[in-house]
Amino acid sequence: MGVFLIPKNHEYIRQLKKYLEKRGVRVIVLKPFHYSSITNVFRMIYFGLRDYKIIHVHWLYIFPFSFVMKWFYFFCKSLGLKIIWEMHNILPHGYTEKDRKDSLWFYEKADAIIFHSTDDIQRAQDILGTRLHKLHTVIPHGNFNESYENTISKLEARRRLEIGNNTQVILCFGFIRRNRGYEYLIEAVKKMDNVVVIIAGKIHDKDVYENLLDSKKFMPQLRLFVNWIPDNEVQVYFNACDIVVLPYTDITTSGVVPLAYAFSRPVITSSIGGLKDIVNEHTGILVPPMAVEHLHDAIKRIFTMDYEEMGRQARKYSEENFSWDANAEKIVELYRCV
Repeated sequence: MGVFLIPKNHEYIRQLKKYLEKRGVRVIVLKPFHYSSITNVFRMIYFGLRDYKIIHVHWLYIFPFSFVMKWFYFFCKSLGLKIIWEMHNILPHGYTEKDRKDSLWFYEKADAIIFHSTDDIQRAQDILGTRLHKLHTVIPHGNFNESYENTISKLEARRRLEIGNNTQVILCFGFIRRNRGYEYLIEAVKKMDNVVVIIAGKIHDKDVYENLLDSKKFMPQLRLFVNWIPDNEVQVYFNACDIVVLPYTDITTSGVVPLAYAFSRPVITSSIGGLKDIVNEHTGILVPPMAVEHLHDAIKRIFTMDYEEMGRQARKYSEENFSWDANAEKIVELYRCV
């Protein structure tokens, strides 16, 4: 069995490729069409003639324009390729009505869908406005337990970030985007003593970053690290913190949750989307979205609990429930059905 995965250069794709190949699947990874349209075309033709019959799409940002998405679909059909969309996002972050129409079009044209939670099956139909039932499977986001270096101590990580050893440290990690809910986190912790908040990630929405800069003026315990974070530096931020707080206002699923679990850190996050399936009382706390008081109480409460033991339970839960072996098995079963 031969499969194309797209896009390249993502840890999720690297792990999936590794475990599909363990099951005998031949995998070719393609770059987004922004960067490599001509090369992709030739590779799809060449390998399509050599029994590569499935293309497994992960994010729709790989298409720079709607017409490229539609051309891609008809080109795949001309080669006899089946299209599977793994729906990491029902809609892109900061979506427009055009994005919704494009996602609906691709959902209805895809031969099968991979959802990351059972909740997403109905949510996708409701959000996109379709009643079309698709061939699908449900798998959780795979773990990152062996993906990133994890060799430095909390002491060393805090030294690098110039944070005191006796401070309670909260991390909010990921692209600086509107859906992150920073304003609720800042409001929830601004009157807490001995708490440092790290916000780390590359800027996606400049206005959100400017608001964070304004907040920093009256909140010295807020630390901003807003560059692209190389893989070998990820451990610095997660090992420096005690807990990870992700007060999303809108999300399908989050790769940051299994990333936090990989570093044995419990998670406080919003009770929305697929997050309800991957955070529980043993691994963190779920709170209503955009609810400052609930978020404040959850942060206060977790610091009275054995949050280090919660972190250990989170990693164990990730090993048992976000297994790449199990995910690859279910995905191969889907490949055989399309």
